[in-house]
Amino acid sequence: MRLVEFLILLLEAHSQSLRQLSAFLGEEKLLQILEDYGDRFNEITQGHIQTRVIEFVEKLSFEEPIPHKSSSAYQELEGSVHEFQLPAVLEFHLWTYPFYRAFIESSHDLNARIPRSSAFQSSNVGSLLVDETLAQAHSWIHHIPFPPQICQHAEKAAWVPWLRFRTHTLKRIGKRPMGPVY
Repeated sequence: MRLVEFLILLLEAHSQSLRQLSAFLGEEKLLQILEDYGDRFNEITQGHIQTRVIEFVEKLSFEEPIPHKSSSAYQELEGSVHEFQLPAVLEFHLWTYPFYRAFIESSHDLNARIPRSSAFQSSNVGSLLVDETLAQAHSWIHHIPFPPQICQHAEKAAWVPWLRFRTHTLKRIGKRPMGPVY
């Protein structure tokens, strides 16, 4: 799987999460919360999360892009996001999702490939990437200033798309989404 394909799956999960929150809270209320949240998130975390994310992303090691693959990763991203058919304001918040931005602003080629796991070769890059994505999604959702009476329900609604993301992405990189039970 190419990095751009991973980012499309990430954006899809985030867009579904935004849709869930929009359905749960109402679009106007969600937009008001998101507008206030953007500045507040950095204040709450004092920039530590974003600094850690940038360091994490830069340390990742991907395989070289396929030489004859000349697709524009940015066009793929844009086309996929338009297919999500989000309202323009929610689409803006999708593009500004901090974990996604860390990849876009990194030195990685978006056509680079995430190493695939096989029976003969064990690569942790994909698993680390999925784990960090879920940690970042959880952090992002958890810090949203929901009204206290609906906080727990809103967080659960926003989390469901990320669980689907995990399963689908792990399968795509050659990992079993569920391990053995002992």
